[in-house]
Amino acid sequence: MTTLDIPIGVGQTALFVAWQRHAESQRPDALFHDPFAEVLINHLAGTATHAHVSEVARRANFPQYFVVRTRYFDDGIREALQRGVKQVVTLAAGVDGRPARLPCPPDTRWFELDLPDMVSFKRELMQRSSLPLHCDWRPIVADLTTDWATPLRKAGFDATQPTVWLIEGLLMYLTEAEGNAVVERISALSAAGSVLLLEHLHTLMMSEEGRSARERVESQGARWLSARDDIQDWLSRYGWSAIVHAGADPSITHGRTVDRIPAGWFASAVFAG
Repeated sequence: MTTLDIPIGVGQTALFVAWQRHAESQRPDALFHDPFAEVLINHLAGTATHAHVSEVARRANFPQYFVVRTRYFDDGIREALQRGVKQVVTLAAGVDGRPARLPCPPDTRWFELDLPDMVSFKRELMQRSSLPLHCDWRPIVADLTTDWATPLRKAGFDATQPTVWLIEGLLMYLTEAEGNAVVERISALSAAGSVLLLEHLHTLMMSEEGRSARERVESQGARWLSARDDIQDWLSRYGWSAIVHAGADPSITHGRTVDRIPAGWFASAVFAG
């Protein structure tokens, strides 16, 4: 495997989302523009991986969920940065292009954690893209089911400063116990005023009604392991005050129609300390 081979498994789901973000960026009424997604799709053009992901995306026929999810977290990050937070941590960042497209105040550090193959792939592609970065981007190799706090600190993370934490497209691929451990560790590393932006799967998706969506995920070499509907209460146990929206909630969809399936929760939470 070379550094520009896309990782298998959950890495394929990251490609699927990038495909959707690239498609959204072409619309005249786009809710965001993602130049890194374009670089990625162009890099994969003509490959079997691109053909597979494109076909899965077309058959899925629910792109607005991922578009709305992207805009929801974009807005949450922007708001925190505008309030003066200068430290962002993305867990399981995949091929997210936010460090190259979201405006950041001077001296903002953006840490991205992921597995070795994904970090190598993204670092190489980012360097070849020549896209300007709007922050001090620090990709970190880490396994989120083990001790990821140590490499994060070694990379310059300061637990005494407020942080924006982004957990997008991750928790459903962890067991409930692993998800609890991630949130517990985030809480231990958070200063008062930190912001947690989080997605989790609605339990509906683990039922018969969610079967077709689960099968699409499994066709990409990944599998959902957990879901929950008690997001607000769950986060409050760790010291977070959360506002939670369903992915199809009209108050966050910017006029787009989001199908009932896939069903997920988006949360924006503040840490009291």
